[in-house]
Amino acid sequence: MNKYRLFTPGPVEVEQDILEEHGKRFPYHRESTFAAVLERLAADFKEIVFAKDSRFFFFTSSGTGGMEASLVNLFSEGDEVLIASIGNFGQRWKELSDIFRLKPTYIEFEFGDTVDPTRVEEALKKNSKIKAVLATFTETSTGARNDVKTLGEVIQKYDKVFVLDAIAGLVADELYADDWHVDVVIGGSQKAFGAPPGISIVTVNERAWKLVETSSMPKYYFNMQIAEKFRVQNFTPWTPAITVAMSLALVAKKLKEKGIQNVWNEYKHWAGLFREKAGAMGFDFMPKKPSNALSVIKMPEGVDSTPILKEIKEQEGILFANGQAHLKGKLIRFGHMGHANEADTLKALEVLERRALPKILKG
Repeated sequence: MNKYRLFTPGPVEVEQDILEEHGKRFPYHRESTFAAVLERLAADFKEIVFAKDSRFFFFTSSGTGGMEASLVNLFSEGDEVLIASIGNFGQRWKELSDIFRLKPTYIEFEFGDTVDPTRVEEALKKNSKIKAVLATFTETSTGARNDVKTLGEVIQKYDKVFVLDAIAGLVADELYADDWHVDVVIGGSQKAFGAPPGISIVTVNERAWKLVETSSMPKYYFNMQIAEKFRVQNFTPWTPAITVAMSLALVAKKLKEKGIQNVWNEYKHWAGLFREKAGAMGFDFMPKKPSNALSVIKMPEGVDSTPILKEIKEQEGILFANGQAHLKGKLIRFGHMGHANEADTLKALEVLERRALPKILKG
């Protein structure tokens, strides 16, 4: 079967009107028509992310590009940062920091756990040279969601910049960037926004911008100081993913019209419905503090999820995600993001009950 329905934690199913917007004839990226698209997009994003005094940068890249853009613009070689890792994407902060020759203090928590803010505070107490804390909102590899509000309070207490990879959790989980003292928020078009992949979003407030102005890290494509000269005119320095920006602008408009709190409640409903019914069937879940963006089913010892997922894709036309790295074969990751409704969720549950549960119980 060549066509299949995505229940993955990004990229995700895209609504028909968003696909149609993505497929439209596109304007020239230096014309006022496209400038108006970026202007509306930035204005709507400010209300979605609650980062009203931030600059918004739209890069043609995956979310990882947004992470790299944050590091190369905020820091200089040798700067000290604190990384609080709860999974694969916390480890990515470490990999990026090493590549760009920062000096990270690395606090690693078990996969499936969340950051303990007291350990972050202890590290900040010990080392006053730390400039910023790098953390993850929703860890896509495990489905765990950090307590960003409490983390922000701790980081603010020590007057450090808070850089948040919110790529998976943004829109699906409650986030008030300004009130929670998040200085830099990173998102991706292909996750809970429900748009095609291709654009990363980076918000930078005034406190973080002061670091941008003093950064000596080499950069070109992701250079925010270059981008800022174009941003104030509602343009980008390089040719962007024009149709992705158009579709993302339509998504942002719809989110604003619906009300982001209502959207959060919808995600909470879908995630709760799935976990309640799957739990009643006998499935076991991984994180104790889960995100609304995805649910993660644990395999019992001796049961490999890989052939189960292959069978479901080939026989049912539905794609769930496997575990990543050392968790491959040990998980089934179910994305609630993107175009989904109750009928979709119930259909996916029926398939899991029929195709996966017998093998899990037998194992």
